[in-house]
Amino acid sequence: MLCDSLIKAKKGGEDLVKTYATYVKENYVEGFGVSVASYNQERLKNTSNADRMWLFQVCTEVAYFQVAPANDSVRSSGVNTSYHLNLCKNGFGNGIYPDVDGTNLYYGGKKIAGSKIVFANGSQDPWRHASKQTSSPDMPSYIIACHNCGHGTDMRGCPQSPLVPEGDAKNCSSYDEVLKVRNEMMKHMDLWLSQC
Repeated sequence: MLCDSLIKAKKGGEDLVKTYATYVKENYVEGFGVSVASYNQERLKNTSNADRMWLFQVCTEVAYFQVAPANDSVRSSGVNTSYHLNLCKNGFGNGIYPDVDGTNLYYGGKKIAGSKIVFANGSQDPWRHASKQTSSPDMPSYIIACHNCGHGTDMRGCPQSPLVPEGDAKNCSSYDEVLKVRNEMMKHMDLWLSQC
């Protein structure tokens, strides 16, 4: 979707930054209902803002910072670890730093202290590497593989405009792959509930 717009603009000699801005406005702001205000650092200081909850968890526990890749990124190279640490400091004050070791110790790290948990990740989810990658009977893990399978593909499907909150997977390049993983997840849920 984005690549097609950029390729067309480049071939037509159009401004790539303007094309990117138009794409974001039409697809994320208008199409998906994402508010750019949710990324405003001053807004994140407001303690009644619900966006702070996830940011606080990132800043104090997990450090799931989405830094820009070194090469070929549409994200600014300024979106690095320092940027995210400064975001945490700005939102929550000095002394806030992710205690990843403490979080791993509390939850068991790679030996998760839990059972009957299904892990499903899209092949292009930037957080999939922080998830359990190896299946076990009580904690199955799935990767939904397709070119537009991102975060939450198992529940919401793939990026679409306008947004379909119920989770339409028809926009995924591999619709059958999404359905297969959803069916496997339901089998696990049915089994575990039958054991109660």
